Amino acid sequence: MDQVPSPPLPGSFTVSPLFQWETVALVVGLAVVVALVAAVLLVAGLGRARRPEWEDWLASRSAAPEDPDRT
Repeated sequence: MDQVPSPPLPGSFTVSPLFQWETVALVVGLAVVVALVAAVLLVAGLGRARRPEWEDWLASRSAAPEDPDRT
């Protein structure tokens, strides 16, 4: 007669803590690569939209006001 395995104790792991760690490492690695590519593209200026009216507005705000008494 075969021995029946005893049931696991309450609170014991039934799955190894490192079960499918390769998949988790692959997903984390892909996320890091995507983040690095996005950062490089943003730094290179590919994520910058051309908005001349916005830039004109900002330039006009930062300009010093003209003094009417100075000629």
